[in-house]
Amino acid sequence: MKRILNITLLLTVITVPTMALQQSTSVMEDKEVIFFSLNAIAVLLSIWIASSFLLSLIKLFLNDRLRRTLIQRNAPLAIITEILPKENNLAERALNWCCILFAGSAGLTLCYYTQPFGLHSVIILSISLAFGLLIYYFIHKHTNKS
Repeated sequence: MKRILNITLLLTVITVPTMALQQSTSVMEDKEVIFFSLNAIAVLLSIWIASSFLLSLIKLFLNDRLRRTLIQRNAPLAIITEILPKENNLAERALNWCCILFAGSAGLTLCYYTQPFGLHSVIILSISLAFGLLIYYFIHKHTNKS
């Protein structure tokens, strides 16, 4: 996964300047190149975010399954805690990604209904992501108290 992401980012970094160095006949072609490059980066970033979220959820479920299997086979507690990572760490990461993705989708929905896209769309997205992280903070704070 990391190799694919590194290769695609490297290709993007290499191709964008070479595309920009080509002599264009108008300013609109330059804007199209920049717009295409930004769209490609946004798509790659969204794929990376979604796949890392899914991988953290899968890791959480598989570790829980392994823990249950070890307990059923009466493995010593020291071995179980040594083999498996802390459960809270994976659950916190999954909760963090869930809050961020939900807030991002809510922000994108708001941006869709407040067209045309512009600087206010970036502000809406940043505020929605900030609220998502704030919600994660309050949920995390509440679960640590209990």
